[in-house]
Amino acid sequence: MIDQSKVKTAYEEYLDMIKKDDRIIGAFLSGGRGKGVSAPESDYDVMLITNATDFQPVIKDYPKTEYIDSLVHAISDFRDWAKVGTKTQYDKYSFTHVKVLFDKTGDIQKMVNEKGILTKDEAYKIGKDSLNSYLNKLHRSLKNLRDKNILAGHLDAVETIPSILTFIFAIEERVRPFNKFLTWELENFPLTKLTVSSKYLLDKIQIILQNGDLRTQKEVLEIVKKLAIENEYIEDIKGWDGYYFG
Repeated sequence: MIDQSKVKTAYEEYLDMIKKDDRIIGAFLSGGRGKGVSAPESDYDVMLITNATDFQPVIKDYPKTEYIDSLVHAISDFRDWAKVGTKTQYDKYSFTHVKVLFDKTGDIQKMVNEKGILTKDEAYKIGKDSLNSYLNKLHRSLKNLRDKNILAGHLDAVETIPSILTFIFAIEERVRPFNKFLTWELENFPLTKLTVSSKYLLDKIQIILQNGDLRTQKEVLEIVKKLAIENEYIEDIKGWDGYYFG
C-alpha cells in the first residue's frame, strides 16, 4: 500500500515547484482527487497548462513519478481539448466538479468549467443520438432473444447501457460520468428528471448486464420513453413505430 504521508509530501513539494515555474500558467487535479474522491492507492494526477512555445522541455521536466502523474497541455491545444465534436470529447467528464490549483491568467478555471458541461444544443444533439442508438440496440437485442439467439441478445442488451446513461445525463445538460464515478455522481449530484430512483435504475442495469433479461429491458424502455416524451424527444420515439420491441 502506498504511504499516503509520503504521497502528500511529494505532492506539496511538486505544487510549490510548478507554482514557481513561469512556463506553467495553470494547473489542476484530474482523476479522483480532482473531484475529492481518492482510494488508498491513489496518486496525484496533475494537469499542467503551459504557455511555452516548445512544451517538450516542460514534459521532460515533469515526468511521471511514483506519486505524481503529470500531463502537460500547451494552452493552444488545451483550448479545444474535450470540446464536443472533437476526437477528445471522450474526456469531458475529467473537467466536471474540478477547481484549478492556480490560474495565472484568470482564464483556466473558466475553460475547465466550460469543458465539464454541455450547452443546451450540445445536450439535445447528444441526447438525440444516444436515444436512437439505444433504441437500435434494444430492437436488435429483443429480436435476437425472440429468435433464441441468447448470446447475441445478451451482447446487444449490454451495449444499450452506455446509450441509456448518456441519454439520461444529456437530458439534464450533463456529461455522462466515467463508470468509475457513476455511483458517486448520482449520490452527490442526483438526477432531477429521472422518474424513478437512481438506485432502481442501477439495479435494473445490473440485471441487464448479468443476463440481458427481456422483462427488465422492457421495464427500462418504459422509463426511457417517458423521459424522452417529457423532454422533447417524442418524434424520435415515434420514428421507431412499427419496429419490434417485444
